[in-house]
Order: sequence, then structure tokens, then C-alpha cells
Amino acid sequence: MRSVAHHVRNAGAAVFLMTACASLRAGGQEVVTALDRTLQKTHMRQEATRVTLSTTPVSAFAPTTIQCGNQTCSVRVEVSSQFFNVTSGNVVRIHVKSDGNPFPSTGFDVDGGINRPVATLTTAAHLKTGLSPGSHSVTVEFDMRSPGGTAEAGIRTVMIQVFTP
Repeated sequence: MRSVAHHVRNAGAAVFLMTACASLRAGGQEVVTALDRTLQKTHMRQEATRVTLSTTPVSAFAPTTIQCGNQTCSVRVEVSSQFFNVTSGNVVRIHVKSDGNPFPSTGFDVDGGINRPVATLTTAAHLKTGLSPGSHSVTVEFDMRSPGGTAEAGIRTVMIQVFTP
């Protein structure tokens, strides 16, 4: 049989946990719920041509047309690429767009200070929810953040997954 002190300790811990959770909500923290979506289609591409990067965005892949059908959809884009000869102190950026509009988490940076002089493989995933029904063009571009910087992209792949509610 457990003591009264044991039950009081457990009750106190439960109250503390509930108070902490409530203060997270009250403190402006966003409560995030998992997206429960169904995968409709996956598009994949691979490129092996070398691309030279500068401050002018360059297409990493040909545009990919996706279909949301007659309902809204969510799109997850995963980009993997070798980057090498990145100008020290500069940054390569990865931009993902749908119909010319940037994804919420676009502009992923690859730091030149850690990439030089060997090739580094970088993978970044981007998610956009609430795309309108119909078809959309998804593009991926690379560029350099600061003028005077250069780099090269080698073998790279993109995986575009279309999900519906």
C-alpha cells in the first residue's frame, strides 16, 4: 500500500505538468498538430550536369507540374545536391517555389565556410500546405547570397510529394 505522501507527490507532479502546458499556450507558443494527409503522387528527378552559381538564381531542375485535383493539397519538396568550390565566407541558397511564389521555409543556406574545398552533400526539405485545387508548377533554384560569390552544384535530386486531406 502506498503512503499518502506518495499520492500527494504524484498529484503535485500532475498539477505542475498541467500548469506548464497551460502556460505554454498562454505564453504565445503555437500548439502544432500533425498533418494527417494521404500521399497522392511522388515526382522525382535527378540531374548530373554541373551548374555554376552566382547571385542570379539558376534553375536546378526543369519545372515540375503537380496536380492537386479538385481539392486543396500539401506539397513536400526534398532537394539533395552536391555543392563545391563555394566561395569562403559566402552562402549558397536553395529556393523552392510554387507558381513563382516562395514556399514558407525557402532560402535554405549552405555555408561556404564549411564547404570549401571539398564537395558537400546537402539535403533540405520544404513544405507548403493549402495549395489551391488544380495544377501548379514547382521550381527549385540555387543562387549565392552575396555579390562576388560563386559555387558549383553537381549531382542533385528532387523529390516532390503531393498530399491531400
